[in-house]
Amino acid sequence: MTLSDVQELQSNRITAEYIREMLALGLRPDGLSEWIDLRNHGVTPRYVRELREMGITGYDVDELTELKDHGVSAKYIASLHQMGLKDFDLDELIELSDNSVSAKYIAELRQAGFKDLDVDELIELSRHGVSLRYIVELREQGLTDLEIDDIVELSRHGISPRYIVELRSLGFKDLEVDDLVELGRHDISPKFIAELNRLGLKDLDLDELVELGRHGVSPEFIVEMHHLGLKDLDADELVELANHDVSPQFITELRELGYKDIDVDDYVELRNHDVTPNFIRSMQELGLKNLGVDELVEMRNHNVTPRYVRELKEMGFKDFDADELVQLSDHRVTKRFIREMRQEYGDDLTISQLLD
Repeated sequence: MTLSDVQELQSNRITAEYIREMLALGLRPDGLSEWIDLRNHGVTPRYVRELREMGITGYDVDELTELKDHGVSAKYIASLHQMGLKDFDLDELIELSDNSVSAKYIAELRQAGFKDLDVDELIELSRHGVSLRYIVELREQGLTDLEIDDIVELSRHGISPRYIVELRSLGFKDLEVDDLVELGRHDISPKFIAELNRLGLKDLDLDELVELGRHGVSPEFIVEMHHLGLKDLDADELVELANHDVSPQFITELRELGYKDIDVDDYVELRNHDVTPNFIRSMQELGLKNLGVDELVEMRNHNVTPRYVRELKEMGFKDFDADELVQLSDHRVTKRFIREMRQEYGDDLTISQLLD
C-alpha cells in the first residue's frame, strides 16, 4: 500500500478498525475503490452483522451498497421475516422497500383476505395506493369478488367508493370493473353526467358518455350550441361537431355569410375540407354568391382559390359557375395558358373553347 493509498483511506474515514471488522465478517473488498464505496454508502460492520443475523449472506460490495442506498435495513427484513416472507432476492427487497411495502401493509392486506400475494402484486397494490380501507369500502359497495388486477385498475384510474355511489345515484347501478375504469380513464365525472342531464342529454349509455368525454364535448360547448338554436343535437352529432373542430364561432361566421339552414353533416363536410369563412367571404367578394356546400367543397378540393378566380377575372372572364371553375383548374387553365391561346386563336375565346 502506498502513501497515497493511506491518505485516501484517511480522507474517506476508513480506519484500521473498520477494515478489521469487515474482514472478520468475511468481506473481501477488491481494492481501495471498493473499500471507499462501502464507507461512502454507509455500509458499517454493524449493518453487515445485522444482515447476517437475518440470514442475508453472500452479498458482494455492490449489492451491499445497493441495499443501503435503498434504505433496506435489517429491521425491515426482520419485519418481513416475521410475516413469513423469507425468500426474497436482492432486487425484490429493493423493490418492496422502494414502494413502501411494509410488514404492516402486508398484514392489512392479509386481513382483507389476500394472503398469498407475490412481490409484483404487493408492489402494484402499494404503488397505486390501495389501502385496507379502500378495499373494505369497495366491498361495502357490493364489489366483493375483485381480483388484485381489478383493485389496482380501479385505484389507478381514480375510482373511489364515493364515485361509485354518485354514479349509482344517477342511475348507473350495474357497472362492471371495466365500465368503471373506462369512465375514469376519460374523466367522466358524476358532475359531468348531471350537467348533461340538465342540458337534456338523458339516458346516455356508457359508450356515449365515453365518446363525449373523449372528444372534449363539454357542457359549455353544448350550451353555446343551444344559444345558436341547435338544441336537438344527440350525442353522436355533438361528437361529430367537436371531433371535426366545428366551433360555435365557426357556425356563427357561416350564418353571417348566409349559411343558416345547413345541418351537422354540412358543417362537418366544410370543416373537413378546410372551407373556412374567409374562403367563402373572399369568393362572395369576387361575385360567387349563393354557392352550395357541395360546390364550395368541390372548389376547395380542386384548388380553386380566390387568387385563381381573381386572375381569371383579370383576364376578362366574369360569368362562370363553380363547375366551370373546377374544370378550368383541373385542366390547368392559367393566365399564361390563356395568353398563349389568345395569341394563337384570338381574344374572343370562351371558357368552353378553353376547356376543349
